[in-house]
Amino acid sequence: MNQILAEIPPQDYPYVLGMMIVAVLLSFYGFVRNWKRLRIIEDTPTAKLRSAHQGYVELEGKGRFIDDQPIYAPLSNHPCLWYSSKIEQQETFTENGRTQTRWNVVYSNTSEHRFKLTDGASSCDVDPDRAEVNGNEKLVWYGNTEWPTRTQMLESQSIVHAMSNRYRYSESLILPGQPLYILGQFSTASAMTQKSVRDVMINVINEWKRDQPALRERFDINCDGNIDQQEWETARTEAHTEAQRIYDQLAVEPDTHIIAKPRNSSQPFIISVYPQALLAQKFRRNSYAALAVCIASVCATAWLIHVHA
Repeated sequence: MNQILAEIPPQDYPYVLGMMIVAVLLSFYGFVRNWKRLRIIEDTPTAKLRSAHQGYVELEGKGRFIDDQPIYAPLSNHPCLWYSSKIEQQETFTENGRTQTRWNVVYSNTSEHRFKLTDGASSCDVDPDRAEVNGNEKLVWYGNTEWPTRTQMLESQSIVHAMSNRYRYSESLILPGQPLYILGQFSTASAMTQKSVRDVMINVINEWKRDQPALRERFDINCDGNIDQQEWETARTEAHTEAQRIYDQLAVEPDTHIIAKPRNSSQPFIISVYPQALLAQKFRRNSYAALAVCIASVCATAWLIHVHA
């Protein structure tokens, strides 16, 4: 390694030095990021859903559909709780006299649909928007059309067969019933706190306005084809009465619990199918690997500066 660094031509020295510095910064960032997640996972106690406090919490349970309404992955059509889909197109190009291939992303889509987390006794909704998802279910298959015509993972495809196709389809999934570990912002809202009587009244009036003939038949008392100011006052009074009735019904609806991305950007939002212990091992392993790369990059950078000083 030292001999390679010493033989770098002087004109290439600034570029190599720049790349080494970038490697130092990126590996240090990777170490800090993974170590921080490791410490948060190990230091945050696991809460029960029935007694979880409002704020940043750690939960464990199983994933379920909301109201038994399945979510379907767009490429494989597989029922799932969450998906991340990608289509890549194979491109062949020539560079420095050599023919090479690469995969360019032509479509990507990540689910933002809510699903349910339950620990048996209680449950809450999960909003996966902008979550760091750690999953173990991944489908990969190939074809010659931009959108897949087959919706199954082709387990028997050989590498030669796969590379003979122009498109690669891949999906990462969270499946219903899988055990989940979630670290995020837990909050509870009642239907009454999300709406006021005025909000409900506006919705009632807007709904009436969608059916103009029925609106005129109901409130056009003088039958002139228009609803004047006095008639509108009558309509608003009835709308307020209807809104109050609807609002009173909201009081008996159950509260909605949800875990989502924290407002504090320094707090990670993690959804994992791996248990807490395995997830902690993953972040610890990644931290040590990034630290090793950082130390090696610092040493190589110092040696490079010394050799070319």
